[in-house]
Amino acid sequence: MLSNNGFQGGQSDPGEFVSIWLVIRRNLLPVAFLFGIAVILTSLYMRTVPDRYRTVAQMVLSLSETRYSDTTGRLETIELGRSSIETEIEKLKSRDFAGQVAETLGLFEDDSFVSRINPDTGLEHPAALHREAVIDKVLGSYSLSRAGESLAISVEGRSTDAELSAALANTVITQYISNELGERIDRLDKNIDDVRRRVNLLGEELTSNEADLANFIRSDNLDDEQLLDQLRSAAERARTILSIGLEQNVPPEEELALREELAAAEERLQLRTRQELTLLRKEREIELLRSRYQASVDELNLLETRSGQIEAGTSQVSVARVPQVPYAPNRALTVALAGAMSIMIGFVLALIREGLDRTIKTEKQIFNATGLQNLGYFVKQKYGPKGRAAAVFEPIENPRTPLAETARGILTNCIKFQHSKVVLVSSALPNEGKSFISTVLATTAAADGMNVALVDLDVYRKGATKLLIPDIADIKCSDLYSHDIVPQQVVGAQDAPGKLDLITVESPTRELTDDAEMKLRKLKDTLTSRYDLVVIDTPPALVMDEVYRNNTLIDAAILVVRWGRSPQDAVQAVTRRLSQADVNVIGTILNDVDPKKFRWIGYEGYYGHYDYYK
Repeated sequence: MLSNNGFQGGQSDPGEFVSIWLVIRRNLLPVAFLFGIAVILTSLYMRTVPDRYRTVAQMVLSLSETRYSDTTGRLETIELGRSSIETEIEKLKSRDFAGQVAETLGLFEDDSFVSRINPDTGLEHPAALHREAVIDKVLGSYSLSRAGESLAISVEGRSTDAELSAALANTVITQYISNELGERIDRLDKNIDDVRRRVNLLGEELTSNEADLANFIRSDNLDDEQLLDQLRSAAERARTILSIGLEQNVPPEEELALREELAAAEERLQLRTRQELTLLRKEREIELLRSRYQASVDELNLLETRSGQIEAGTSQVSVARVPQVPYAPNRALTVALAGAMSIMIGFVLALIREGLDRTIKTEKQIFNATGLQNLGYFVKQKYGPKGRAAAVFEPIENPRTPLAETARGILTNCIKFQHSKVVLVSSALPNEGKSFISTVLATTAAADGMNVALVDLDVYRKGATKLLIPDIADIKCSDLYSHDIVPQQVVGAQDAPGKLDLITVESPTRELTDDAEMKLRKLKDTLTSRYDLVVIDTPPALVMDEVYRNNTLIDAAILVVRWGRSPQDAVQAVTRRLSQADVNVIGTILNDVDPKKFRWIGYEGYYGHYDYYK
C-alpha cells in the first residue's frame, strides 16, 4: 500500500489472468475472425479438391497347383504356403505389373490421367519419364488387403473418375489371372518340350543299344543255342580222354597234348559263358532303357493332353461396381475440423497473448504492481457530435449518469475519507485520459454544489483547458508564483449549483528554492480558503516533473491507469517515484474500460456496476 510511510507494493505478475471466461471474452473477436477465415479458406480450397471414388473387387487364390518336377520327372501337386501368397501379393505391387495394368487400360495415352505436358515449360515430358509417372499414379490408385491367413485378396481401386476406380480394381484381378494362366501355359509348354526332348534322346539311345546288341549277337553267334552244349560236350570228352590216358600211362608228350586240348576246350566254354552273360546284361540295359522311354512317352502324352485343358487357379469372386457416391473428400467434416482447429489455435494464441500482455486490466494487477487500491472505473465513452468537450459537462446536465456517479464515488473517497481538498490527477504516460478525468471530477463537484478550482499544470498540451474552453483565444493564463492568479470562470458550468473556475498555468515550474516552496504554500492556502475542492491536472509523471516540483500544493494524488494500455512496469515505476517524493497517492482510477470485454465491476462501496444506473 502506498502512503506517507512509503511504497510497499507487490511484484508485477504479467502472466496472471482474471479468469478463463474473461480471457475468452477479451479475445472472442480475434478468435471468431480466425475461425471465419479458416472456414472460408478451407471451403474455397475444398471446392478445388475433386471427388474421389473407391470400389472393391475380390479374388481367391488356388490352394494348390500341379507342376512338372524336373527333379523327379513327374507331375507333382504343390501346396501354397504363407510365403507363396506373400510372394504373389508382392507381384501385384510390382512396377512391372502396374505397367501391365496401365497398358491394358490405355492410361499411357490418356492425358487426363497424367498429362504429358510439363506445366512449367509447356513441353512434353520424355516418354520414359511419362511412363514412370503413370506407373507411380497407378500404384497409388489401388491397394491390396488380405483377411488373416485366408486365400482371398481384396483389391480396392481409387480414382477421381468413378468408372476408372472400378476398372482399376477389376483390371488388377483380370490381369493377374491372365498372367497366371499365361505362366502356367508357358510352364506346361516348356515341360512338354523338355519331355519331348527326353523322349527323343531316350529313343535314339534305345535304338543305338539295340543295334549294338544285334551286332554283338551276330558277331559271336550268340543266336546258336546248340553251340554251348557242343562246347560242354567237347570239354567233357577231352577230360575223359585225359583220364583214360593217365590210367594207361601214356607217354609224357601225349599226356601234355591231351592236357592242352582240355585247356583249350574249357577256354572256349568260358568265353562262351562270358559272352552269354554280357548278352544278358545288355538285354537288361535295353529293357531298362525301354521302360524309361515308355514312361517318358506316357508323360509326354499326359502333358500334351493337359495342354488344351489348363485353367487359371485364381478366380474372381467379386466384381467391382461403379460407385455412385464419392468417399472423399468429406467437405463438411473437413471444414468443421478446420474450424475446430482454428478455435483451438485461436485460444492458444489468446493464452499466449494474455501471458505476454503486461498491460493493466484488473484492480488485482494494480494492487500487485503498486500496492494501491483502485478507486473507480471509467468506461470507454461514446462521444456525441460535439466530442469530449460536451461529455465533461454531462454531470452538470444530468447528475445521475453513470459517469457522474463514478466521479462522485471517487470524490467521496477523497474528501470524506481522505480529507483532501487539493487533489492531483496524473498518470505514468501520455494519453491515459487524466485531463478528461480531472475535468469530470471538477464538473461533478460543481454539480454537487461545491466551489471548485481546476488547475491545469500541463503547460504543453493544456488538455483540461481545451476541454472546458474550446476557443483558444478565450484562454487566460497565470504565473504560478505571481500574486495575480487569474481564475477564469467556466462558461459551460454556469448552470451548476456550485462554481467552477479554471486556472491555466502559463509556463512550467522552474524554481526549486525555499522561496518557491513558500509561494506554493501561500497559493495552497489561498486556493483552499476560496474553494471547497482544488483539482490539479499535471503532465505524465514519467515524462515531466511537474508533479514532484509542486508536491507542496497537494493533499493527495490519484493515478489514472488506462485499461489495456498502461504497462504494469510504467505504473509500478511512477508509483515508486511518487513514493520517493513523499506524494500521498491514495489510489488509482482505471480508465477507458471496455464493458463488452470486461463485464463486471466489483462492489466496494464507492463504485458499482454501470447497469445499476441505467
